Amino acid sequence: MGKAYRFWIILLGIIGGFSAVYFTLLIFLLGPGGGFSYFWLTLAVVCGGLIAGIVFTTRNGRIPPKWITIPVEILVGAGFLLFIIIEALIVHGGNQEPPAEADYLIVLGAKVNGSRPSLMLQYRIQAAAYYLKNNPETIVIASGGKGSDEDISEAECICRELVSMGIAPERILPEDRSVNTAENLRLSKKIIDNYEISGNTTNISGTNDTGGDVSVVITTTDFHLFRALRLAKQEGYENVYGNAAKSVWWLIPTNYTREFFAVVKNVILDRIL
Repeated sequence: MGKAYRFWIILLGIIGGFSAVYFTLLIFLLGPGGGFSYFWLTLAVVCGGLIAGIVFTTRNGRIPPKWITIPVEILVGAGFLLFIIIEALIVHGGNQEPPAEADYLIVLGAKVNGSRPSLMLQYRIQAAAYYLKNNPETIVIASGGKGSDEDISEAECICRELVSMGIAPERILPEDRSVNTAENLRLSKKIIDNYEISGNTTNISGTNDTGGDVSVVITTTDFHLFRALRLAKQEGYENVYGNAAKSVWWLIPTNYTREFFAVVKNVILDRIL
């Protein structure tokens, strides 16, 4: 067996072994209902199958010709390179400091367990509350609809938690109809525009649009911030900034991997870059 095949066996063994162990951990912590958890099981099975295929072909002298193996290796290498580049952009996008005294702050919703925030949503609410306490003139939009397995909307959950943390209810505007990030931002923009038109706050830009000089800070989990800011630009936000909430540590591999696929999807379908 050549060095190249040994390299692939070792690499696939590491990836497959990690995926199998991590899948087991997710099932233990989340139960069998975690949809993306099964990506790791699939990856472990694929890696195991590839290792078995390599061992079988090399032991039986059925090594594929180079005109087959080289393009496959190039394709796999390009895939790894694309993954690394996008992950670097995601990590960089999650390391931002928002400006002080923004006009509006949008909290993007996440899973609600019954009527209580999931740990991910709780971290987002805490990051938003910290900013709002240090910037008392900022208005906050709590954004997120109600899922079929949630007792209340994500927006209502965010509102309740912010009030319990000492944020005045009159500073909070709910947006409880969105079902994804693009809708979060689109519907929140309409709320901001209407709020500006109504004269409830000073229209800094002199227009009735969230373009111009109206500043908006988006609070979401660090891995999600890169895509959220680019979707915001696509929805017409101009002066928009990020306020990152920390990740749930044991969900980091899942969230960052899933976000890679979400970014690729948005680049292909929505051209967000």
